[in-house]
Amino acid sequence: MSISSTLLDLLCANRERMKVVIGLLVVCAVMLALSALYVGPGDDSFPLLVIDLVLVGGGLLFFGGSFWYCTKRAMDE
Repeated sequence: MSISSTLLDLLCANRERMKVVIGLLVVCAVMLALSALYVGPGDDSFPLLVIDLVLVGGGLLFFGGSFWYCTKRAMDE
C-alpha cells in the first residue's frame, strides 16, 4: 500500500469530523463578512482581515474538497 493511499485512508476515516470543521469555517466566514463591512483598506486591521480571509477560504477549500472526495470515494466502494 502506498503512502498516498494510506494518507487518503486516514483523511477519509475522519469524514464525519469534517462536517463540524466545515460548519465552524462557515460561521467564521459569516463573521468575517460582517467585519469586512466595517474595515476599509486604510485601517490598521485590514491586513488581519486579508490574512483571515485567506485562512478561512483555504480551510473551506481544503475541507470541502476533502469531504467531497471522501464522499465520492465511499460511494464508489
